[in-house]
Amino acid sequence: MTSNFHLKNLIIFIIAVLIGVLLGIGTISLVKKRVNYYAVFLNNGAVYFGKISTFPRLKLNDAIFFQSSEDGQVSLQRFKDAFWMPKGPIYLNRDSILFIAPLSENSPLINIIEQKQTQILQSQQSQQSQSQQTDTQPSENQIQQ
Repeated sequence: MTSNFHLKNLIIFIIAVLIGVLLGIGTISLVKKRVNYYAVFLNNGAVYFGKISTFPRLKLNDAIFFQSSEDGQVSLQRFKDAFWMPKGPIYLNRDSILFIAPLSENSPLINIIEQKQTQILQSQQSQQSQSQQTDTQPSENQIQQ
């Protein structure tokens, strides 16, 4: 009788743990699907927009900033596409941050950022398909031989 009682308790415990794990995985996946963009204002006047993560260090992923040209036009520039070709996220120094502000999900800036990401993906795909086409087409030297 005691072994049946322990077996039932063990089964109930395992089921409870599995339900807890599934709920945890579901919660994490929901949080990760929702993209939170932030504006980071630095004390040197620079403003960056992107996705913030705080662990293990404060960093800004997929960073974008405004760049003004000499004729006064302003455009969005990806940090990774800057002329010095930085690699990876921006690691932020907490002492240099003036303030951080979350962007609303309805922010037009988020729409521009996400459109720019899809445009970049589309241009990369078209470049890859063009390079594959040129690789498969014979060159003039190959045709003449």
